Amino acid sequence: MERARHRQSDLKRMVLGVRTIPSLFIALTSYKLLAVLLFMETFLLPGTFDLGGLALPACTLLFFACTLVCLLFAVLFRRLTFFDSGWYLGLLTACIVFGVFLLLLRELGGVGNETLAAVCRGLGIALTAAGLIGVHIEIARIMGALGMTQTLTFGVAAAFAAAVLYLGLAAAPVPQGRWAAVLVLPFVLAAAFQRARQTVRRSRKTSYGEPEAEVLVPYRFIATSVAQGAAAGLLMALLSSSGTFRPSWAAAGYLLAAGLTLATVLVCKLDFNRSVYQIGFPLVGLGLLLAGVAGASLETASSVLQIAGFLYLDLVLWGLGSYLIKNCGQPATWVASCPTASLMAGRTLGVVLGCAALSLLPDETGRTAIPCVAAFCIVVVALLLSNGENLRTGWGFVHPGDPDEDENELRACQIVAEDFGLTQREFDVLRRIMAGDSRADVARELFIAPNTVKTHLHAVYAKLDVHNVHDLRACVNDRGRTFSSSSENDEILENGA
Repeated sequence: MERARHRQSDLKRMVLGVRTIPSLFIALTSYKLLAVLLFMETFLLPGTFDLGGLALPACTLLFFACTLVCLLFAVLFRRLTFFDSGWYLGLLTACIVFGVFLLLLRELGGVGNETLAAVCRGLGIALTAAGLIGVHIEIARIMGALGMTQTLTFGVAAAFAAAVLYLGLAAAPVPQGRWAAVLVLPFVLAAAFQRARQTVRRSRKTSYGEPEAEVLVPYRFIATSVAQGAAAGLLMALLSSSGTFRPSWAAAGYLLAAGLTLATVLVCKLDFNRSVYQIGFPLVGLGLLLAGVAGASLETASSVLQIAGFLYLDLVLWGLGSYLIKNCGQPATWVASCPTASLMAGRTLGVVLGCAALSLLPDETGRTAIPCVAAFCIVVVALLLSNGENLRTGWGFVHPGDPDEDENELRACQIVAEDFGLTQREFDVLRRIMAGDSRADVARELFIAPNTVKTHLHAVYAKLDVHNVHDLRACVNDRGRTFSSSSENDEILENGA
């Protein structure tokens, strides 16, 4: 009963958190809706293009362009001193609008000359990619200021809203509604984001400067993003070959991913290690396996599961990125662009490999074998990336559902308990002593006698080879420095992320 009330209070806190900054909710919903229209739909980039005799979906060009733009931002991030200027957000908005306009102009037959049409497509893709990635980085910057739990809360709420709006656009009798949406949404996004940024800065007194701490490469985060993107790219290859993609699949995937994130991460408070590798990856793998084994009979279910798995990972990894920015002092531009480059590169690779395999194998054989092999690879990658190092270096002890400010101390206590073999009751006593409770407070909170608290505390002293509370705090705090926001986060970023 107490646990149920606690979960209700968590849900209430999350709802109130979204209501405090409605402009951020609107901005993130606009961004997610714009992303699904540009990256899952093909009305802006229909057809295929030839690459060495291999016919690839035209949307692959946008994935590749986004990869290059991300790499450019990652290289130049130290020089981004103008990101808080009003004109910069206006420039990003103009890039998206003008890029989409050029793509629409070409697709609606407004350009008769083939060379000019190719220039419109190339310039449109480049401008759209530059604007989208720039906005993505600025959203990551503001999410880094809020913290991982708020990031996931806003992400879940925006995913629900974007799914409903996308269904409305898809059901509209006039198909031009999607074209109008991709032209209007950037303006809504820019206006809402500008208001949200002002609100966050005023309420949190947050500085948007890039930290001067040593920048480290989050290898495991990058590998995870590549695998995530490759799975999504393979899905695009399969769908483009069959010619069947229904907007309702994407909307159902968004709703399933949002609900799963709410249940597993924000309510049950699973750590990143479990949520990414024991839920997200298996969900993608199950969708691929159904596509290969059941084929057309379960095509809808397999596509929805794959989309849901991809979007679930996207939501959870947004929270992880926020953790690296806020808790580890890493620059938002670097954290947002580096894994996103890996994600888009993985998407590009997945599309190319999927189309190449389908062109080499007969239709029925390819549509059966490729998803099964991909599902096996996803499981192997999850096993390789989910290991004991995650538990020792950050992912295993990061619970996004918990308050961010308590994370370092909690993980330090957990590591001490693991290293020195503390019992559960000794761990409970240690946590409360580290929180500043007296022995009487601990006895009252744990419903045990004061002498029992004294016995457990002396057992902890003996195991840690300390003699008083002062030495105990020093020992635990020393372990806690692994998770501080200073340059001593080498281990957490190099191994844990």
